[in-house]
Amino acid sequence: MKFIIFHGSYGTPDDNWYPQLKEKLESLGQKVIIPQLPKEDWKSITKLGSKVTPKKQNLKNWLSTFEKEVLPQIKKTDKLCFIGHSISCIFILHVVDKLQLKLDSAIFVSPFMDSLHHKKYWQFDHVNRTFYKTDFDFAKLRKLIPISYVLYSSNDPYVNLNHSTLFAKALDSSIIFVKKAGHMNSEVNMNAFPLVVELCKTRLDLTIYQKYIAYRKEKEPVLDYLKQKHKNLIDLSVHLAPEEIFDEGRFKFRNLKYGGMCTFMSSLKNWDANNYYSVEGRKAARMTDFTRVILVEAMSDLKRPLLINQIKLDIGAGIKIYLCKFDDVKKDLPEPDFGIWDDEYVCIVNYTQGKEESEIILDSRNPKIKEAKKWRDLVMNKAVRIYNIQKDISRFISKNSRY
Repeated sequence: MKFIIFHGSYGTPDDNWYPQLKEKLESLGQKVIIPQLPKEDWKSITKLGSKVTPKKQNLKNWLSTFEKEVLPQIKKTDKLCFIGHSISCIFILHVVDKLQLKLDSAIFVSPFMDSLHHKKYWQFDHVNRTFYKTDFDFAKLRKLIPISYVLYSSNDPYVNLNHSTLFAKALDSSIIFVKKAGHMNSEVNMNAFPLVVELCKTRLDLTIYQKYIAYRKEKEPVLDYLKQKHKNLIDLSVHLAPEEIFDEGRFKFRNLKYGGMCTFMSSLKNWDANNYYSVEGRKAARMTDFTRVILVEAMSDLKRPLLINQIKLDIGAGIKIYLCKFDDVKKDLPEPDFGIWDDEYVCIVNYTQGKEESEIILDSRNPKIKEAKKWRDLVMNKAVRIYNIQKDISRFISKNSRY
């Protein structure tokens, strides 16, 4: 998706919540453009008065800037989302109408189509006058902008409710009221706008890994440091402390589209079959294809109540359970405790010599996914599925005890 963010009158790309939105979207691998449109100086306009025609900000100049600086960066195959604030909302309509651009979606923050009639803030109408238009072919615009949202604040000092409501009705937009947020700009310390971020994310087909990175980034400012060295957070591997596996698991199992496969070491002793991770995994198994392969390190492990209970609960929830003799694969399996989810990212559990979990590594880079798929094939080629717990496990023990 390509996002184009348009500032308002007297504005710049560095104003309000635009930089933060750009950063958030770019961290998800999206292309973001915030053009600097011709603008006037507030103090100069105030000093010259309303009788002097503005020279920089007008519809003609803004359209010219868009066509020269932004349009060359747009390909016919691009999915586009335009985000406008204040006067740039109607500017978006002019751009779409003139160039017949087909958008995926648009987000309009504090929009209006005609004069605000503010005596106190006449400087806005003064530079906005050439943009005002209420007779667009809205039926055509609704086809070119099939999905749109209008955000309006209950105490906007500049834009009356009727202006935004009429704008929303004309485009058949979904209207969202934001309580006591003023003009939704830096005047009310709105240098971040999570609602707009979330609306943008609804237009993206994110992988589960991208979603998790975005979730982590909201929780941990340390990732801001990492971004200084890496343009895209999705190109990073993420290292988690052992206790964070439960949070990662909750997010993963609630967002899986297709499913996944993971291994489970039979000798694990400090594991609870009813812990949060296991419970969430069983819930996911009801809606996705979930396979767990138990790597059997010793046949005696298959008599442990903890492991038998895990197998029983998992099979009951619809998880496909397999057994694989660890000795058959350990030579070619550098990471025995791993999972691969939606074929989009790999989860690896590292242990200390005492078999205590030391860290969790998440990785979505193509080479690692390709490698993990080889691990999966290796394990599955040696694995035996368990249908009947008592019979199949007894048969597995009997067969492998001969060697």
